[in-house]
Formats: sequence, C-alpha cells, structure tokens
Amino acid sequence: MKIKEILNNIEEIIGATLFIFIFFILVAQIVSRQIFNSPLIWSEELALLLYVWVGILGVSIGVKYEQHVLIDFIYKKLSPKVTKIVFTIIQIIVFISILTLIIIGYKLFLRKMRFELTALKISAGWMYIALPSISILMLYRFITVAKKHYNDGKFLFSPKKMIENNEFEDIKGGE
Repeated sequence: MKIKEILNNIEEIIGATLFIFIFFILVAQIVSRQIFNSPLIWSEELALLLYVWVGILGVSIGVKYEQHVLIDFIYKKLSPKVTKIVFTIIQIIVFISILTLIIIGYKLFLRKMRFELTALKISAGWMYIALPSISILMLYRFITVAKKHYNDGKFLFSPKKMIENNEFEDIKGGE
C-alpha cells in the first residue's frame, strides 16, 4: 500500500484496527469473567476509550464521503440557483460546526486531562483529545471536498460557473 493511499484511508485503517482491539478486549473480558471467574477491571474502560475514538473517526469518514444529513427529495426539487444557495449555506454550517468541535473539544480536553480513568490509571484526557484531534482531520477532509465542489461550480460564488456564464462580461458591461 502506498503512503498516499494509507493517508487517504487513515480513518478507515485506524478505525478498523481499534474496532478489532475492542472486540478482542471484550472477548477477553467475557472469557476472564465466565471461565476464570475473575473479571478484567480495566477492560470496560479501555473498550469505552477506544469506542470514543472509533465513533469520532466515523464522523470524519462521513465528512470525507459527504454523508451529511440532507433531505434529498426536497433538495432535488429546488431550482439550480436555489440549490446553489442551499448547498453553500449547508457547507458554511458544516464548516462552522467543525471549527466549533475543534474549539470546544480542546477546551474540554484541557478540563478533563487532570482527571484519571480509575481502572486504567491514565489521564481522562486520552479520551477527550479524540474530539479536537479528529475534528482537525475532519476539517482537512471538508476543505478537500469543498475545493472539489468549488471547482465544479456547486457553490453560489464559484468562478468557474461565472466564466462559463459570461457573468464577468455582464459586470464589465454594467460599468
């Protein structure tokens, strides 16, 4: 696998790996409890910590593949101009939401890093750093997809469509 391919699929690779770890941790917990009658104290906390990371990675994958919530049957009935307006507004909302996740996630991490996960004896910050760090990855994925849409003319203010529609000529002629 090439480096570029690995980086392009980093969420899936890390998420799948963590999910496999969760599975084995929980199987070990079941075996330990049922067969040896001695539960692993740390297993639930570690599984929860990894699950948080897997869940937020899933959101990043959703941003990467544009799996935002959108009511298609209404969106498809709009005129092309209104579609561009709605698309632009949705993209602005997603962008602001990701920035908010980074800021709030970082503040939450700073507050929680002094607390300790009881069974694991590590900082709770390891659980809470997932939100701002993966949100930065989400922002990168969002910008990558937004650039493609911008170049394709899906935004209200896309220069490619303005050139195709001779809107620059209209602006010059109106002077």
